[in-house]
Parts: sequence; C-alpha cells; structure tokens
Amino acid sequence: MLSSIEKGLARPWYRLRLPKPLEARYAARGVPGGTRRIRSWLSIFVVFNVLSLKVDYDMFGADAVAVPATLTLCVFVPLALLAILALRHDAPPWRQTAAVMTTSLVDMAITLNSARIAPGPHAEVYLILAAIIPLVVGMIAPLSFRHAMLYCGACFGLYVASVVGFALGGPEGVGIPLLVASLILVPLKLAYAHEWETKQSFLLGLREQMQADALAEANSRLTVLSETDPLTGVANRRLFGERLESAWESAAGDRGWLGLALIDVDHFKAFNDAAGHAEGDRCLREVAGALRSAVAARGGLLARYGGEEFVVLLPGATPEAVIVLGEALHRAIAALALPHPGLPDGAMVSASVGVTAAHGATRRWGIGPADLIAAADEALYEAKRSGRNRVEAVCVRAGASAFAA
Repeated sequence: MLSSIEKGLARPWYRLRLPKPLEARYAARGVPGGTRRIRSWLSIFVVFNVLSLKVDYDMFGADAVAVPATLTLCVFVPLALLAILALRHDAPPWRQTAAVMTTSLVDMAITLNSARIAPGPHAEVYLILAAIIPLVVGMIAPLSFRHAMLYCGACFGLYVASVVGFALGGPEGVGIPLLVASLILVPLKLAYAHEWETKQSFLLGLREQMQADALAEANSRLTVLSETDPLTGVANRRLFGERLESAWESAAGDRGWLGLALIDVDHFKAFNDAAGHAEGDRCLREVAGALRSAVAARGGLLARYGGEEFVVLLPGATPEAVIVLGEALHRAIAALALPHPGLPDGAMVSASVGVTAAHGATRRWGIGPADLIAAADEALYEAKRSGRNRVEAVCVRAGASAFAA
C-alpha cells in the first residue's frame, strides 16, 4: 500500500486519478459537509431569485413581468425546494450533482428566456446573468472534476444553443455572448485544482496514518519481544518482576491473596550433558508448553525465571489453592513422559515445585514481593532436599528475603 501511495504522490499533474485501490478508497470517504454546503447554496439561490423579481419588474414593466415571475415562482422555487428536501441527509455525490445541475439549468433557461423576450438592450443583462449563474454555482458547489465536466458541459451547451438558436446576440452577432459563455468553463480549472489538492492531502494523510500504524505495530512487537523469553515463548523474568510488584499492590489494596510457585526441572544439567544443548532446549520448550496450559486454565502468569527454572504468579490463590496449583504443574510435566537420557533405568523428566501464598494485609507487617520469592525458593529447596520430583509449601515470613540473600 505504501508503494501505491508513493506512486500516487509522484504521478504527473495531468493524471488526476489515483491508482485503482486508492481511488476507490478516496471515493468511499465522501465529501465532508458537501450536502450541507449545497443546501445552503440552494437556500440562498432561492432568496436571490425571488429578490431578482424586482429587476424583472424594472426591465419588463408591470404588464410583461408575469412571464419571468411565473417561471421563477412556479417552476424554479418549487424545484429548488425539492432539491433541498432531497439533500436532507448525507447524499451521495451523484445526487448532489443532479440537484446542482437541475436547478442551475432551470434557472439558466428561465434567465435565457428573459433575454429572449426582454425589451431592447436589457437582453444583454440577462445574457450576462445566465453565464454568471453556472460560474458562481460551479465555484461554490463541491463537485468532483468528472461531475464538474458534466455540469459545465451541460450549462455551456444550453447557453450556446440558446444564443445561436434564438439569435440572442442581436445585430452585433453572437461573438460577444459566446465569449461570455467561456466563463461557464472556469469552474473546470477550479474543480481540477481542488480535486488534485484534496487527493494529495488524502495521500499524505493516509501515508502518515500508515506510518504511524507501522510504528505502533513495531513498538508493540518490540514490547512483546522485551517481555518474552526467546527460547520458550513465555514471559521473561523482567515482566514477571513488574507483574509481581503490581499484583502485590493489588492484593494489599483489595485485602486478597497472592500465590507464587517456583518450578525447577530435575537433573537438567545431566540432561544437557547426555543429550546436548539442542535437546535440552527442546525439553525446556515442551515443559514450558505443558506449564502454560496448566497456568492458563487458572488465569495466572508463567515466566521463565532463569535456566531450567520457571515461576508462576497466581493472583487470588489461597494457601490451599496454590498447593493445588503446584500439584497441577507437577502432573503436567510428568504427563509429558519425556525420557531423561542423563538418568539410569529409563527415567523420565520430572520437576520439583515450591509454592507459597501471602495475604495482602501482611504488607503492614513488612511482607513484600521479595519475601514471596524467598518463601517459594525455600519451598523449592525443601522439595529438592527431600528427593526432588515433588511439591513443597512454605509460609511467607517477613525478612526471609534478607535471610535468604
């Protein structure tokens, strides 16, 4: 898409259309306020034509003014009011153009008829007015260049046909009226320039939006990468630390529980020594996948804590619930039934799990996030000391982190 935008911005001045997908997107955006602008113009035009009846009265006199007055009040005004009603809502461009063209052509026809029947030199006034009508309307109405060509062509054709057909140029000929008719084509240049500038602004805005979206997406990917362990695809230790702090603050504020579990793959060094680091990495990925499923079902956060260690944060977990979590994590790894090449007798990969939980109210006694980690680490040490491949739990104590350090 960006290449299409650059191609559109670099197109020559005579190529108004954008590349096909961009042209369709430009057309779909519509013209903001276009309908309201045309309705306002039509309302003013109705008032102008009613007031111009005084000019007709002065030109034609009391006896002959009935014809232009009848055409204005009984044809143009009702037609213009109907056009206003037809544009009450956001009308599509073709309907806007139809309303503008119909009312302008009718008003021009009435004015040209007045030029045909006006006495003496007054015909020239109406000829000029008939050319001014499409000139002003074409400059005000928000028409696309394509619609402006249709509009100006129809108005120009009506004007020239009337001047030539009814010999409205008088004894001097039709040269000057036809020269005046060229004013009708002025809005074409304005419509082209306006559409060109609008499309350039559209392309620049679209490019800026796409660049901003690409930057936001890149930043989002960068954030994910900075919070994800590249080997296992779970959260990394940095994200775990941030979530632990915020979860403990929430638990303290809500007077709720916060559970923590540390998982260590048993004899992982022996696995690596026997099978190699590539197989060791594959083992960690499979372990992470099994743990992820068990943690996701409980709405917790799984992170790689370092090496072969994983950590789980489970907001709202009571001491009983966190023990249940620990057992679920232990079973999830056992269910993988991964052979451990570094152990004899066809042993399988297992894990030791240490769990703990603390109530948010204990913060007033000095319990902090570091104390939860220290308690879980102590429980994990106890599981290893007791023979590994098991779950152990330890209560959180104030100052345990300093002691463990």
